[in-house]
Amino acid sequence: MNELPAELVDIVEPAQMATQGSQNALVLVAAIVLVISVLAVLRWWLQNKDRRRTLRRLRHLRHEFSAGRVTSRVLAYAIAAELRTRLQTTRLHPAHPIGARDDTQRDAWRDFIARLDTLRYQPGMKLDSAHVDVMVRAAIYWARRSR
Repeated sequence: MNELPAELVDIVEPAQMATQGSQNALVLVAAIVLVISVLAVLRWWLQNKDRRRTLRRLRHLRHEFSAGRVTSRVLAYAIAAELRTRLQTTRLHPAHPIGARDDTQRDAWRDFIARLDTLRYQPGMKLDSAHVDVMVRAAIYWARRSR
């Protein structure tokens, strides 16, 4: 009576479930990947925090100029101060370009510094809105290129 019918004899037993050890290893690997990802994002965020603050201040300066609360000269000094703070230097040097890889970028940096110096040190220099926009965009470009 305990004999198995002929149809059931060739049925393969079900595969063993994964052992608890292999499940723990999978969870451990997933947790390590998650922690590494969170640390990488946190590091990126902290490194770019000062850059984002500088960019926000430069945009605010453009808005203040367009609202008439800041003069051209004050704007030039504020742009220079923001870039000096971002670069952690006491003076912006024409010979020290920010991340310049070729002569074109070095020339653009020198031109930017020359225009900024002209605005700061030439009495009576005024800018219209278009030139202010160009100066602020250039400052934003160089702030983004800084490390």
